[in-house]
Amino acid sequence: MDTWHLWEAPELPFNRQEILRYAGWPGGQTEEAALPLEEILRAASAIRCRAVWRLYPVIREEEDILIPGFLRTDSRMLERFLRECDAAVLFALTAGVEMDRIIARESVHSPLRGLLAHAAGAERSETACDALMKSVLETMPGREAAGRFSPGYGDLPLAVQRDVFRALPAGKLLGMTLNDEDIMSPSKSVTAIIGLKNRKGSDTDDTAGTAEGPGTDPVL
Repeated sequence: MDTWHLWEAPELPFNRQEILRYAGWPGGQTEEAALPLEEILRAASAIRCRAVWRLYPVIREEEDILIPGFLRTDSRMLERFLRECDAAVLFALTAGVEMDRIIARESVHSPLRGLLAHAAGAERSETACDALMKSVLETMPGREAAGRFSPGYGDLPLAVQRDVFRALPAGKLLGMTLNDEDIMSPSKSVTAIIGLKNRKGSDTDDTAGTAEGPGTDPVL
């Protein structure tokens, strides 16, 4: 089992169309949102998501998936997700308390500004997750990702969050906490498993087919 790694996102441009999509904004009707969104993005421009991650082997034991030091589960959806994978990266990532402060402040101004701030926070964390995955893969030649799978998706219980927090120093290093309902703080935080498999055509590739992970559109 690998040791943990601390990661900070580089400066990442905002994807305004994605923010409006997360907010459920009607396509092509952006005039009302344009000015408040730009003000919110200026306030959030200094935010850098941070993460901690660790590499694990993936072992199959009868009906169970075993990720030693992290999890044993009989989740059929996770088993299908990891079917071609012999390793996985577990990570916890957060946009931090400053993003929550921006959301709280904008929500006091108006429901519209609060909605846009929530959507901007979701876009920050999701964009950072993609950047983290790319950064991890750069350290592993010949590997590719099967996608991301988070606790609470499908038949993998949300209570697996507790296993994540036991396996990673997310509280100590990132200031992340978990309440009695297994909901994380700061609010724009993500935990997930990245499945790793050999890249097709690489020297280590002895697999066929693909494994698609679940969609990860955030719930605001």
